Amino acid sequence: MKKVYIKKRKTELVAFLILAVIFFSSVVYFTYIDKSALIPSDFPVLNISVNGKLSDQSYVDGTLEIRSEKPKDMLEQSNCRIKIRGRLNARMPKPGYRIELNQRTSILGMREDDDWILFAMYMDLPRMRIKLSMDLWRTLYSTDPTAILPNSHYIMLYINGNFKGLYLLAEKNDRRLFGLDEPQNNENSSLIFQCDQHGRNFLEHDSDRWDQDWPNEDEGIYIKHKVFDSIVPLIRDSSDEQLFNESNGIFTVFHKENLIDFFIFNFFILHKDFWSQNYFLVRNTHPSKFFLIPWDFDSSFGQFLGREYEADENPEYDIKKRNYLFYRLLNNAEFMKEAKERWFDLRESLWSEENILDMLNEMYEDIKDVLEIDTDSTYPFYADYNWKIKIDEAVDYIYDWIPERLTYCDGYFTQF
Repeated sequence: MKKVYIKKRKTELVAFLILAVIFFSSVVYFTYIDKSALIPSDFPVLNISVNGKLSDQSYVDGTLEIRSEKPKDMLEQSNCRIKIRGRLNARMPKPGYRIELNQRTSILGMREDDDWILFAMYMDLPRMRIKLSMDLWRTLYSTDPTAILPNSHYIMLYINGNFKGLYLLAEKNDRRLFGLDEPQNNENSSLIFQCDQHGRNFLEHDSDRWDQDWPNEDEGIYIKHKVFDSIVPLIRDSSDEQLFNESNGIFTVFHKENLIDFFIFNFFILHKDFWSQNYFLVRNTHPSKFFLIPWDFDSSFGQFLGREYEADENPEYDIKKRNYLFYRLLNNAEFMKEAKERWFDLRESLWSEENILDMLNEMYEDIKDVLEIDTDSTYPFYADYNWKIKIDEAVDYIYDWIPERLTYCDGYFTQF
């Protein structure tokens, strides 16, 4: 009787193991193989394996590789560390990530580096606004050497075999991207400061609202206060005659061309949640001049998640309210005249409607076959809401919005 019982238990155990294998295989199939079958074979797939739970607090060790039928896009397995980008990101259904490789590597034709960013584009329904913003700013580089932002490439992401969706893999804003010198332990050092909280920019300095990304503070170099102690009084306390003096005014400290391009670019894309945060202040070693770099394009081109903004919205009041430097600049007739000239020069060449829509078309051609796959995985908790229709509408909206916004900006700049 005992042998029969043992035999029965073994049979049940075998049956359980078979069912477990079938269940596990089904999970793997539907999270990896099933999705993989829907992804075009030439679309790069980034596979990451990690040895622990991902968080925004610390990096986790792992490996990554890129698979594609295009040999030039392939990346053999490499060691890396990965974490979630920021506290807010960590609470999103689809978070973004930061990756550190153990050596500088060129990925998908981009520059060799060991620091990389994965944008989830959760707030970017058409999945094109963030990339279009960065690429459009970079078109200015041929005439404005301060128009620097990361290069980027679309990928499909898997982590530990689990499908995570469509991501934008991008270079990192760092010293190498901006071509900065080694640091000095004084206010003449090359620097990157990031404004990541709303404040009264350039009217006063609140240290908590700016991060010193470079020089690295963990190397014991703290220069932020000294730098702002020289910038803020110039902008806040100078008369118009002093501020715009050719010998020692604002344009001897900041790149004029950069300030003009920064204004018209962010005005055109209707960059919201901006002007008092979400940009970088950069400078190479003194006497190099400061320049500004826009960042965080979640709210741009008339959209923020499901919210829409009209193409004829004028953000001028908000700009002046949030940023005292641009309050002074926008109240200067000569600056606005030069901004007008720059706008219409761009409209005849780099920023013609045809050129911008061609950029958008190229992005859409890259991702149109995977948008639905990404939608199904990104917004699974809203079963009563048709996200596929909403995303189709968001794509149509940006195509309609850009020509309308260009026309509006033409009218706006004509007045100066």
